[in-house]
Amino acid sequence: VIAKSGVGVLATYGVFMGEFYLGIILLWLILIGVGILFVGPRLLTMFMIQLMFIARDNLASRLNQEGAVTLLTYGWMIMQVPETIIGTAIATALLPTLSEHASRGTWDEFRHTIEKALRILVSLTLPVAAVMAAGIHPLLSLVFGLGDNPSGAAMLTLTTRIYLLALCGYSIHEVAARAFYARKEALYPLAGVAIRLVIYLAIGISAVVFFPHIGAPAIAFAEISLTVEAVIMFSWLSKKLHQPIHLNGVLFRGLAAALVGGATAYSLAWGVPGGAVVTSLLGMSVGGIVALAIVWSDVRLLVRL
Repeated sequence: VIAKSGVGVLATYGVFMGEFYLGIILLWLILIGVGILFVGPRLLTMFMIQLMFIARDNLASRLNQEGAVTLLTYGWMIMQVPETIIGTAIATALLPTLSEHASRGTWDEFRHTIEKALRILVSLTLPVAAVMAAGIHPLLSLVFGLGDNPSGAAMLTLTTRIYLLALCGYSIHEVAARAFYARKEALYPLAGVAIRLVIYLAIGISAVVFFPHIGAPAIAFAEISLTVEAVIMFSWLSKKLHQPIHLNGVLFRGLAAALVGGATAYSLAWGVPGGAVVTSLLGMSVGGIVALAIVWSDVRLLVRL
């Protein structure tokens, strides 16, 4: 081709290829720009959440405590079992309904749906956290093979119990985030997680500097920052809806159920003769039933959610 058309064909070919690849690059830049415009805040939100996991492990590695990172990982994963079954499941199922109300502009129904979800989540997660905290120690010793390591079992139990303090916050946060996403207001969850990151780092760094003797449980307490974020996000949501979100006293009923259910579970787990695992399961079962009776008026809303 060059012999027939001359070297000028190379210049023509070069211009053609340059225009082709320039077009491809411009197309990709446009697609990336559109993607950042629509999903950028969500990507940044996920990035900040991952930063907290990195910070957690980094802080734990600075403790003079063997297995601190493992304790935090296991404690968080154990807490995530009820959180996923209750919080994530309900919030995920709720998103289509919230999106439909948002698209139609039926904000009263939007708010009522959130209120019912919150009543269910608070009435379930507070007692579940208390009952699990009361009777989980023998189960952790069995599952993780810590029967010959009582100090390790005690530390894992304490770390898990600290994480369980944030179970309710984790669950209601799921609803708060999806409520804003349903409204196509992704900047609010981004602002919320930024506040959470600052609080998390402040508590985590303070734990390492001032309470290194406590170890991993002190860092686990930083998860309370998520509960603070959830409260802030619901205050923002209430302002956006021009009406406060009412819980109809479920917080007091949930705390009462947690207190009674947890005390029942602990009493049976440690007071009834028999193997530790068996009495623990018995205590948590009876404690859960007692707690459920107290919050039944809220839990039964699940069938109408």
